[in-house]
Amino acid sequence: MTEEEIIAAVRNRAVDLPPPASPEAVSDAEKVIGYPLPRLLRRLYLEVANGGFGPQGPGKVVR
Repeated sequence: MTEEEIIAAVRNRAVDLPPPASPEAVSDAEKVIGYPLPRLLRRLYLEVANGGFGPQGPGKVVR
């Protein structure tokens, strides 16, 4: 699957997700953890939702 297909699949299966994270929130989170998020995860936070997706249900929210 391409990144575009993964993002579309997450969007299509997601229910009651929070709005996407702001670019500033993602950048701040990357500074706190000390390295950049993997590209796909970064895109999911910025384009789909600020957490609430993943195989185990609600995920982490970047603040």
